[in-house]
Amino acid sequence: MLVLATLHRLLSQVISSPGLHTAALLTPNGQLVSYACDSTRSKDDVRLVVGLSSEIWLEVADQGMGMVDSELGRILVMGVQDAVAATRPSTDASPANSANTNHASDKPLMLVALSATEAVGWEDLEAKGRELTEHLSRAVTRLRKPLTAAATSTPSPPATRHGR
Repeated sequence: MLVLATLHRLLSQVISSPGLHTAALLTPNGQLVSYACDSTRSKDDVRLVVGLSSEIWLEVADQGMGMVDSELGRILVMGVQDAVAATRPSTDASPANSANTNHASDKPLMLVALSATEAVGWEDLEAKGRELTEHLSRAVTRLRKPLTAAATSTPSPPATRHGR
């Protein structure tokens, strides 16, 4: 289970690294779940990072990660894979093959977005992102089944009485 206070604490630890100023957990649709940012960033800046991350994800979802330089700094967005999917061996990592073998559980339920200054190298940003997504993967895996069931279940129609 994701506890928001614990999640915020975790995201705050991630941005304690020099140059990293924003860490966010969001859905692939761009809904913000939790975030942490340094004191120089406004909530509007966080919303912009989340919005850009969602747009980036639309373009790179099949690759599992996207990176872009922006006015807000470097932005990295990565999918939080299920714990099983993260450890599943891949026979061919090419985008063409992954498109043919995608299962519903291969689509991330959550995304991690990190934003940093240009002083932070892409490799360092990616390493932080991977560390964070691996840490979150178990909790997200446990959420998949209940959230998927809730999204696909249809409510029963209201009972109606016939007669006079």
